[in-house]
Amino acid sequence: MKLSKDYITLCCVSLAWFLILSGRYSISNLLPKIINDLNFSWTQAGIALTTMWLFYAITQFPAGIYSDIKGRKISILLAISVFSFSYLIVGFSVNYIMFFLALVFLGIGTGGYPAVGISMITDIFKEKRGKALGVRDSAGSLAYGVPILAAIIASYYNWRFFFFLWSAVSFIGLYLFYIGTTESTELPDTVSVKERIIDGVSIFKNKSIQLMFIVNLFIAITWISYMSFFPAYLIVSKGFTEIQAAIALGILGIGGFILKPIIGSLSDKYNKKIIIIILSIVTAIGTIAIINTTNLYLILLMSFIPAFATAIFPIISSFLMDLFEEKGRAGKLGFYRSTLILLASPASSIIGFLADNYNFNVPFFGISIILFIAAAILLFNVIFFNKKG
Repeated sequence: MKLSKDYITLCCVSLAWFLILSGRYSISNLLPKIINDLNFSWTQAGIALTTMWLFYAITQFPAGIYSDIKGRKISILLAISVFSFSYLIVGFSVNYIMFFLALVFLGIGTGGYPAVGISMITDIFKEKRGKALGVRDSAGSLAYGVPILAAIIASYYNWRFFFFLWSAVSFIGLYLFYIGTTESTELPDTVSVKERIIDGVSIFKNKSIQLMFIVNLFIAITWISYMSFFPAYLIVSKGFTEIQAAIALGILGIGGFILKPIIGSLSDKYNKKIIIIILSIVTAIGTIAIINTTNLYLILLMSFIPAFATAIFPIISSFLMDLFEEKGRAGKLGFYRSTLILLASPASSIIGFLADNYNFNVPFFGISIILFIAAAILLFNVIFFNKKG
């Protein structure tokens, strides 16, 4: 059966997300080896990761505006080019400064994708955008399996070889995206960049967006923390090997792969806020359980639980796209995401500092508290204001 061009585009957009997350997760999983080889501290690692998240955030708003003016396809092609190059720089890093600069480029390249990729999907899938976004995020969940490959390559060769390989794979992905997609939005004849910037800032006049932004900020803080240090936490605090930590990350990914399309479809039919509340509480409880468990097999089993938090993001994206009008949609989402991740990005530095000065259990317990707070805020809104999502 021949795939329609819409589904080929969905596959290509999902491939780009897979390449972004797989490389980023592999850096987290190989971080203990990189730190040992390049001789820097957990605090310095946290600063480098925070800087990556900062540039990831800063790039999203201009990337969104650029895609509204010049098109989704060219914007994503530029993003893939930059992050493919950044993996190459990671592999060539011989000191902390080079590694730091590589993560800056990684932040810029990966930041150019999310708002544009989500907008490209919602341009095409107008009726079933929750399900389509769930499919894209499920492809991202497959990326959790790549750190297993990275750990095996690092064990038999070295960590640098993996990033050389993944840079080559990403450049192949660039070519596939180029031949497999067409422009999804109607480009305007004349554009006022100032108007698009004002449109982006004005989204926060909407009280529903204000509420979801606060909740999303708490979720983003927890997820940046998880993705920056979860494998390192298992290696340092739970005695896992790199391969075992990668397997735990893979189990988390399998959970997301299974859950996201299902929950995405449910969010098209039922109250999105109630679904987010349930997912936040389950993840918070699971985090506490992981902290208080030392058995390797139980921790591997419970690594499935944080996947419930990953399923929150396509729900929020769908919620926002329902509120954004089509004109300037990518710029609006870009401003929203830039602001969100800028505020959440210091989480990596805080985790690194606490790991150096206390232990990894302290910040991970904090993650569970933040998730409970996010759930409480939404629950209060649903009960006392009866706001539907």
